[in-house]
Amino acid sequence: AVVSTQSTGKDVLIDCIPTEDNYLVRIGHRIPSSDFLKLWRNYDQDHSGFLELKELQLLVKDFAQLVGEDVQEEELCESLEELMNEFDINKDGRLELEELSHIMSVEDNFMKAFCNRSYLTRKDFDQIFAHYDTDNTGYLDKEEVMALLNDILKFHETKDTHIPVPVLKEVYKEVMKACDTDNSNTIQKCELALLLTSM
Repeated sequence: AVVSTQSTGKDVLIDCIPTEDNYLVRIGHRIPSSDFLKLWRNYDQDHSGFLELKELQLLVKDFAQLVGEDVQEEELCESLEELMNEFDINKDGRLELEELSHIMSVEDNFMKAFCNRSYLTRKDFDQIFAHYDTDNTGYLDKEEVMALLNDILKFHETKDTHIPVPVLKEVYKEVMKACDTDNSNTIQKCELALLLTSM
């Protein structure tokens, strides 16, 4: 059961069955960082940079629904308490981006393979773009750009941890000012070179 007191919070989430029309589509597998940030944005409804109790309740309820469980209030409280005990590292009663990444199975930093190179080939650019364009639209939307920036910034952090959301938002704004040359609020393939060389 999703909210069994015998399973850990991580087991509750990772054992979920993927569905096609849910933000949690790839949970149970290693999810790309862009999907992870989309999931974060979906549940961080007040854009505070944290998942607070009511937002975590929604997250747990959605996971329970994925496996067809009807979560009772008491079970929900137990499940949330279990999650917070295990994953709220700084014990502030809410989850940060980095703490949530310990619950989800987020892929390794894709940019590690590229950040130390003195130059990037056309093939490198194509691979990077294809990796972060997770919905195959031919451009990088806000979450996809933020995922790319998060991975680049993480590479330069000694602990390789997720960048706090407020910091990531500020970097995103600056990068878009410099690199979104057509003011589309997206990064086109031709703008990716400008973005990568600016980092």
